[in-house]
Amino acid sequence: MIRQCLWIPELETRRLRLRKLEPEDAADLQEWLYRPEVYTYWGTPLGKGEHDASKLFIDPRPHVKRKPSHDFIWGVESKESHKVIGILEVFDVVNDRIGTVGYRISPDWWNQGICTEAMKRVADFIFTETSLERLHAEADVENMGSNAVLRKSGFVQEGCVRQGRMGSRYCSYNIYGMIREDRE
Repeated sequence: MIRQCLWIPELETRRLRLRKLEPEDAADLQEWLYRPEVYTYWGTPLGKGEHDASKLFIDPRPHVKRKPSHDFIWGVESKESHKVIGILEVFDVVNDRIGTVGYRISPDWWNQGICTEAMKRVADFIFTETSLERLHAEADVENMGSNAVLRKSGFVQEGCVRQGRMGSRYCSYNIYGMIREDRE
């Protein structure tokens, strides 16, 4: 389920519009979100019941009163195609000070600098418009693409966990961080 966030500003880059995801985006998400290669290094496998993007917009427990999240979830829309080609999140926000970054981009758009472009814009927003002081990210050591995105976006590799647990997988993964001073 896509969480109800307090505030999702629209951000733009030369090729992208980062915006709140809407139920109308389910068709775009359905085209790529459930492709197996998207989950190769994600940390958790795609669940059996997770093959219908429209269900992302339905609260499975509507009777539960939820507090709005301090997380940010953007749909990454191509200005050229007007389709949502990715999702970029700043989640697990702790005390409005630290957040973790995660992203999924359609494999049709890999190796075109899309994720790096989106990540740089989000980092600029986070460190100029919010009180967050640190962004955190993890990437499987074998995921060359994600490691490159993080380095090109300005993240600093802070370490490597050997045979640790990332999500529900056991693998070696790099730990990256970016703090406000890195952007100044």
